[in-house]
Formats: sequence, C-alpha cells, structure tokens
Amino acid sequence: MSTPDTFGLQLAKYTNVAAAAILIYDYFVTLHSEVRWTRGRKWGIIRTTFTISRYAPFAGALMTLYSAIKTWGTQDCAPFNDAVNGIHFLGIIASEGLLIFRVYAFSGNKKAYLTILLSFGLTILVTCAILSAAPINFNIPGGKVSKLTS
Repeated sequence: MSTPDTFGLQLAKYTNVAAAAILIYDYFVTLHSEVRWTRGRKWGIIRTTFTISRYAPFAGALMTLYSAIKTWGTQDCAPFNDAVNGIHFLGIIASEGLLIFRVYAFSGNKKAYLTILLSFGLTILVTCAILSAAPINFNIPGGKVSKLTS
C-alpha cells in the first residue's frame, strides 16, 4: 500500500471517529428536550419516525467504526457492508420523512405542500435506488475500466 493510500485510509478512520464523537455530543446536548417532548406521548407515525431517525445513526456509526478497525483478510465483507448501508439508508429516509412531516405541519396542513414534498421525495428515492443498483462504467482512455457501485 502506498503512502497516499495509507494517509487516505487513516484520514477516513479519523473522520469516522470524529463523526461518531459529534453524534454522541449532539445526543447528550439534546437528550433533555427529547425526554421532555416524547415522554408520555402516544406512539404514532411521527414518534416512530423520530425514534428511527434519532437512533439508527448510532447503529450505523457503530457498524462503520467496527468496519474501519476490523481486518477482513480473505473473509467476504459484502453482507456486512450491505447491512451498514441499509442502516444508513434507513436513518436517512426516516430523517427525510420527519422533515416532510415538519414542513407539512408548518404549512398549516396544506395538502398541496404534502403532495409536492411526497412526490419529490419519492422521485429522489427511486432515482437513488436505480443509480445505486445499476453499476456505472467509466471508460477511461489509456487506463483500466473503473466501476462505480455502492
């Protein structure tokens, strides 16, 4: 492994640890507000979405940190990477859903806003799913063919 590769790998590990530290800091700073606004409330779609968007990043961060320090050797890490990506996508989708609910509430529950936001969100979600499922080949003249996959 060359020096730039080693530096890039070490930088990625440090960035993952820094992101996890910020996530933990944010959790403890906002914990009192979370308890205040959610304790004693009924479980519904909003509270479920909030809980998923709040706690899925912890599972994703732990799995990412584990993956960063684990040496896979000859083992196949594809199932683990798929699980990590699934957890991250779940957190992102829940956060986007929570954002849609908030905009809808702040708009005075206007159906037009909800329709526009849901159709835009669904369009982006389908586009991302298609792009992540289909590999994109980059034919680089004079070089090898690179394959971009998620």
